[in-house]
Amino acid sequence: MTSTIFYDTDTKIAKLSTNGIYPVQNRSALYLVKRGRSQYFEGRFRGNSCQVGVWKKEIKVSEAIDKWQEIKRWCKEHNRSPKSFNAPLEESPKTFSEVVYEWFEEVYKPQNKARTWRDRENKINQMVNYLGRNLLISDLELDKGGRERIKKMLKDLYESRNRHYVLVRCRQLLTRTFDYAEEERYIRHHQNPLYKRFQWEGIKHQKKGSPTLAKTITSKSWGEIPRFLQSINANACKGEKLTDLAVKAHLLLCIRSGVVVRLKWEWIKEVDGIQCIVVPADTEGLKRKKGDTDNIHHIPITPELNSLLKQIKEITGWQEYVFYSFNGKNYPHLGEETINDHLKNLDWYGRQSAQGWRDVITTATLEHTDFDYEIIDRQLGRLAHKQGTRGHYDESTLLEKRRRFMHWWTQALVNQGLEIA
Repeated sequence: MTSTIFYDTDTKIAKLSTNGIYPVQNRSALYLVKRGRSQYFEGRFRGNSCQVGVWKKEIKVSEAIDKWQEIKRWCKEHNRSPKSFNAPLEESPKTFSEVVYEWFEEVYKPQNKARTWRDRENKINQMVNYLGRNLLISDLELDKGGRERIKKMLKDLYESRNRHYVLVRCRQLLTRTFDYAEEERYIRHHQNPLYKRFQWEGIKHQKKGSPTLAKTITSKSWGEIPRFLQSINANACKGEKLTDLAVKAHLLLCIRSGVVVRLKWEWIKEVDGIQCIVVPADTEGLKRKKGDTDNIHHIPITPELNSLLKQIKEITGWQEYVFYSFNGKNYPHLGEETINDHLKNLDWYGRQSAQGWRDVITTATLEHTDFDYEIIDRQLGRLAHKQGTRGHYDESTLLEKRRRFMHWWTQALVNQGLEIA
């Protein structure tokens, strides 16, 4: 029995002298057609065929194999014949603005939380306004200079203001938009102007980080933290009482300020005999993935926290939110920036921010206790233990250990000067 010879190398093809049709790969339906001096690759799919490329002049055998696999995937996804893959596309009447908003509504928005898609929608609006609402999507194809045009837009809008991260995010949004346009045949195949990243995306961007007093903490000293707490107590900016209590709650609770302002009274429950604030996984500011309902967050309540909550209850106990906003325009609770703005008003701008308080919690605990880093990490609301293989098996809450940590932390702040009563 004679085995079939597959012409899967350029060397084998170069030795061919007889006209004919030769298989390139086993069961791939890719063939080399030799007719006189003409040698080209032809693929056959569901009774249809198309030319993949002329050997040596346009394409090598390894490239032909990869391209044919791509064509077959495309045919299956779009239920089209392989001839449609290389067919010239009629000029798309779709504008860039129509396509980007179509992709945004149908693909991006359903997959992301409101806070994320609202931010990205603002960026899309900026880019649409720059390019104009009547610009055809086909005018931004690769061979029509679309890449240079988009590069100029990104530089004008963001790089000039040193907003590197925004620059990269916008490029990512546009890449996905053009991928969608290519799939929907609004632009020709292989005409995505953002088929690869720009070179400036490789430039390392120095992250400034959030201002924090954590750098002043040592194993023998709490650094500037006592003076910071004294200014919180004094409330020199004369902020409202509820705002003052919200700031103190943020310092004690070890959670992001975006979660603090969204706390609800009904979240206070008993879990395994421990009084806790049980934060649902879909709470904005908790930083869980969209659709995550499992990774709820527990905050064990300590005597210090209980004392603070009693004071707050006298003000908002009849409302849904712990930090109900009596004059709120955008939210029924205090705004996300309320705590950060209060710290700025107390003259701590550039030295300590709400986000930077997480650095203080981590540094002070590691410098002054023997608590495992994982306990701190979990109480900060992070999910590092859910990554990798371990994440498939670890369903622990370590609630008792976290209760002990919270007792130490809240008492430590009082010892350093924070006034609760």
